[in-house]
Amino acid sequence: MFSTPSVRILAHNDSRSMIGAAPTVFAAFALAAVGGRMFSSKQINDGGTKTSMIVSSEHSFSDDLLSTPVNKVYLFTFPRAHHVHNISPFSLKVESFLRMHNIPYEVISTFKFSPKGQIPYIRLNSKENGTLIADSNFIIKFLSKKLGIDKVEDDILSSQEMAVAHAFTRMIEEHTTQIGFYYRYALNMEKFCTAVIPFNWFNHNSSLTLKAWLFLKFWKRIQPIGFKQKMKYVSFGRHSDEEKWTISCQDIQSISNYLGDKKYIFGDRATTLDCTLFGHFAQFLYIPLDFPQKKYIRENCINVLRYVDRFKEEYWSDWDKTV
Repeated sequence: MFSTPSVRILAHNDSRSMIGAAPTVFAAFALAAVGGRMFSSKQINDGGTKTSMIVSSEHSFSDDLLSTPVNKVYLFTFPRAHHVHNISPFSLKVESFLRMHNIPYEVISTFKFSPKGQIPYIRLNSKENGTLIADSNFIIKFLSKKLGIDKVEDDILSSQEMAVAHAFTRMIEEHTTQIGFYYRYALNMEKFCTAVIPFNWFNHNSSLTLKAWLFLKFWKRIQPIGFKQKMKYVSFGRHSDEEKWTISCQDIQSISNYLGDKKYIFGDRATTLDCTLFGHFAQFLYIPLDFPQKKYIRENCINVLRYVDRFKEEYWSDWDKTV
């Protein structure tokens, strides 16, 4: 239940929230435009006397943290959405990683962002006061290091393949998907919300309340404006829409060329990069909007289409039940 209507502008990396309420809309625009973070401290007060360590980067992986047993991961993310499971490709990426490696986890539906202003984030072992790690790449980096997954990938991937994984991750997250966000938020916000947001999205178990309806209506009006403002401050945001579609499809073509006829990007075995690509490509392919990127994939990159479907069948056998 919301006490007051508030607005989160989803922007930049990991579905980032820039700031919150109607009186601060212009501040929100400014923060969204530069991709700022709300907090950078290592610790926050977690509701009273409890204090939780906030892991801000892979350099914060202390020996004490790495020695902490991981009995269960609590994944904080948006409630389930129609067609695509989650409107955050970064959340879909992390959940795919958890499934791939059979890591025990529980999804916690929330609209509360991490102290870094991001969704998703995780807590370890306790959903109330477990160690909090935000940013999908840091989450995966920590779990990989803690559970020895990084050593496995080091063994099966060459240094050149690791470099490709890094480059493809940066490309799709910082370029390709940002153009996809522009299409769905700045140009097609109403259609996007209608397509993916269930009637009970804001309160999970009962009919949509008046306050939730007001929140959604306000968010639908503010998000397009905020994202258009943000695009003015990135180089590709200055291009025409047709030019944006062209350069994002060039990204997709490069991935298609590298994939070729392989089962997954680096062969028969899926890796972290496949989780990343699935999370982002699923947004283009499964949301019922006329993304230019979807049309390009279907006409020119049929191997990518089959690749995404194949990953879903292997690691999301319950996809239709969860969406």
